[in-house]
Amino acid sequence: MSNCIAYFVVDWGTSNFRLFGLNAACELIDSIEAPIGLLQVKDKQFAQALEPQLAKMTPRYAAIPVVMAGMVGSANGWHQVPYVSAPASATALLQGAFRFSLPWGANGVILPGVSCETKPGSYDVMRGEEIQVMGALAHIENREQHIVLPGTHSKHVVMMGNVITSFSTFFTGELFALLSKGSSLIPDGVTTGEFSEDAFLKGVERAQNGMLLNDLFSVRPLLLFRTLTAAETADYLSGVIIGAELRCVSGSAITLVGGDMLCQRYLLAARHISIDASHLSGNRCFIDGISSILKELSFD
Repeated sequence: MSNCIAYFVVDWGTSNFRLFGLNAACELIDSIEAPIGLLQVKDKQFAQALEPQLAKMTPRYAAIPVVMAGMVGSANGWHQVPYVSAPASATALLQGAFRFSLPWGANGVILPGVSCETKPGSYDVMRGEEIQVMGALAHIENREQHIVLPGTHSKHVVMMGNVITSFSTFFTGELFALLSKGSSLIPDGVTTGEFSEDAFLKGVERAQNGMLLNDLFSVRPLLLFRTLTAAETADYLSGVIIGAELRCVSGSAITLVGGDMLCQRYLLAARHISIDASHLSGNRCFIDGISSILKELSFD
């Protein structure tokens, strides 16, 4: 494997920044994570934030093209790149890409996100997850797939062959963050210990009632009557919210794409409610997805 970096690839989100160096065969050479998500970049100084990270990876960065995906292409990002409408393939993403010259002379590319009209007049959108979904195809044999990407705003994506046909977004991670830190559900000053699988699965089971607002409130009486300990309330709440999300899965099998810790919770929850679930690395899928696009991308 050549150790010469031929491409820089950036997954640039609202809170996170991940840089990957790939060789000409699209094999991973190096990676960097840095606290320079969109929220941390002042006055849209994206070039000034990016260049030092590239220089850390190699002194010859100025000659290497940079391909970016994620919220960097949003209205609050570097350049706003219009969404590609579903059904969307890797070729469609490439055709919708924004190309420009970086201040140090290298080629820059920002890939678009994907939009979906869920019903007449109703829409959903994603930026960044579509690359992971494309990469997941390298590890999946079935023609039709339901892919779940857990996170702040979880995505449920339906694939047919190599095309994103539809998807839905769930407010899962952000709702948990809001309720666990700023609501009356979790007692003040509670310190959570080791993960309580029993409390978590109890929450998953409760969510199958399909009455989310009532199920959320159940944290308080369960604590009051000592069915839950204070230390277990956050895991129970997590189970309720994830269980409610997975209740919306239309098929009997899903592929989870994301980090190990969060996906382990989803695996537990899915199997508890008889959904066949497997897990793929989010980073691996992102690199594989970008690789499929790079193979079609010309910098002439």
